[in-house]
Amino acid sequence: MNAFKLVKKDKVTVVRYRIVPIAGEKHLDSEALKEKSEFYLFDELKPRLQSGPIGFKLLAQVAEEGDVTDDATEIWPEARRIVELGEIQIEKMMDDAESAKQQKSIIFDPIPRIDGLQPSDDPLLEVRASIYLISGKQRRSAEEPAKAEDAVITDAAVATT
Repeated sequence: MNAFKLVKKDKVTVVRYRIVPIAGEKHLDSEALKEKSEFYLFDELKPRLQSGPIGFKLLAQVAEEGDVTDDATEIWPEARRIVELGEIQIEKMMDDAESAKQQKSIIFDPIPRIDGLQPSDDPLLEVRASIYLISGKQRRSAEEPAKAEDAVITDAAVATT
């Protein structure tokens, strides 16, 4: 996970975010995983949401002097202080049409663009931001798949039936 700088006046605190399920983590071994579909995490969302929101704690692990902050592959010791920042709740799923519409306008940017929050010196953040920008432009320019009712019957199509 990339590190970020929380900045207030001259004080800089470097953190790494963690998003942890309130219900706890459940890990599957390779045998149990073989019995699941490749979309099992998505497929289980709708039934789980019928019993209420799915919650996550938003945490920040605070760096100490000497911790590597410019390389996300360097793990910080688990003994570092963890601060709870809040909760994230998933309350419903969008239908396919709304999801497709949102995918055209949302872009993930790993570089914070707000006062008080800055990226670390990890060079991969800029690379990721550039790649996500390209991906967003491609999604926005992609044409919608044709609907059956919009199809035009041509002589060639009739000849092949």
